[in-house]
Amino acid sequence: MQLSVSKNVHIVEPGDFEPTDHWYPRVLNSNIHPLVSYFLNLSTEQIIERYNRLHPQSDSELLKDILSYKPSYLKWAGTDLMYVVNKLGQRRIALIETNSCPSGQKSMPLLDLNVEQGGYKRLIEGTFKPMVDSWPESGALAVVYDKNGMENIGYAATIAEVFNEHVYLVNCSDFNESVKFEDGVMYVWVNASGWVKIRAAFRYVTQKPWELIPEKCGTLLLNPLEACLAGGRNKEMAEKAYLKFNEVNDPLGLQILTPATFLNVEYSQLQEYYQMLDKAMVIKVPTSNAGQGVMTVTNDNEFLDALNRLKSFQDNNLIVQQLVKAAPAHAAKNEKTWHHVGTVPDLKGRSYAFDIRMMVHYTERGMKPLAIYSRRARAPLNMGTTNNSWDVYGTNLSIRHEDGWSYEDERLMLYDVRDFGYIGLGLYELISGFVQSCMAVYAIDRQAVEMFSEKSRVYNGK
Repeated sequence: MQLSVSKNVHIVEPGDFEPTDHWYPRVLNSNIHPLVSYFLNLSTEQIIERYNRLHPQSDSELLKDILSYKPSYLKWAGTDLMYVVNKLGQRRIALIETNSCPSGQKSMPLLDLNVEQGGYKRLIEGTFKPMVDSWPESGALAVVYDKNGMENIGYAATIAEVFNEHVYLVNCSDFNESVKFEDGVMYVWVNASGWVKIRAAFRYVTQKPWELIPEKCGTLLLNPLEACLAGGRNKEMAEKAYLKFNEVNDPLGLQILTPATFLNVEYSQLQEYYQMLDKAMVIKVPTSNAGQGVMTVTNDNEFLDALNRLKSFQDNNLIVQQLVKAAPAHAAKNEKTWHHVGTVPDLKGRSYAFDIRMMVHYTERGMKPLAIYSRRARAPLNMGTTNNSWDVYGTNLSIRHEDGWSYEDERLMLYDVRDFGYIGLGLYELISGFVQSCMAVYAIDRQAVEMFSEKSRVYNGK
């Protein structure tokens, strides 16, 4: 039970965790698929050995360094991946983007039925608690968030139980009324006590966090703002990190696979890229998220609509990405053109584009997978054309309304005994997705270190 202590601030206490409040209803009654459970319990050594068997050109020592790397900033992340194939029949897991405030717990069946907090507890015990235990500052604990209350209230209740102390839960819709920073330290307003110092906070602020949270924060954050600025919340910076990673590590057999991506595209150049990419592309606003500011374009009408919607961004550089297509892979002009493998056809023969959300976190045993689920598009890949390509290719469940966010959870696909076979993934794809995720975290965090380490307060407990 949450106790309101000021506008947008509540206290969450030990014992407040209620499973029915923190998972989608059908997830509560689901059982994790045995193959997924097996994957989540693999050791780092098993993953490296298996990956190296399937990618004999890869450097196993380099992969070991990446999977055991301790991030300075991005200790918890979610990646959006896609299962793709080319004209040669080569199947791959491609990285679409990395998120420094990922959702996913509410969509993940329990790995251990005896631990009712599931992945909430694995993240807090395995990542957040070791950080806080090594942090020298005093003060209270908090969760600050701007959406996804289902998960963030669950995190607050889990933190309260793990630390055996109350936690301030702060809805950031009126951030400046509830939170302030003095010399980089966070304070939360409590009516009875005034401004309360926060020693550490779990952060799920996704909408322009750089306008609310300072760099060089004197309050320990999971994740700090630097993780967002270096690529966790900026698609342009993320792509630069991937390119730098590939330049160094591709000769050693490790590559972050993304669709062909073009940075610093001016509004006036969109027509040129539309023609170059055979009238099939994705346009992205670099700092957008949750499916906002992302447009698929597959015909002239959609292109003109995109130009109209992007008029307010004429002074901003955009990102253009090659569209992962619906057509059969054998129709491609070359092996660098990727197509959706799609879900296993249903009884009506319909196959859908889907993504894979892989949530990972750093633990004392290195990087570990934490949660995984998929989201399918609204319209099938193989049932003719539609006037709205987003229905065929768009997989994000988040919908932003004037009065807040909603989710089309009917398109959610669980990794349970019922849905997993329909998705069509095997152990190889799960391992490949995890490796792609860890390489992305490594690339973005190394870029953050280059950008911020000399002026930011980084504390790894060493």
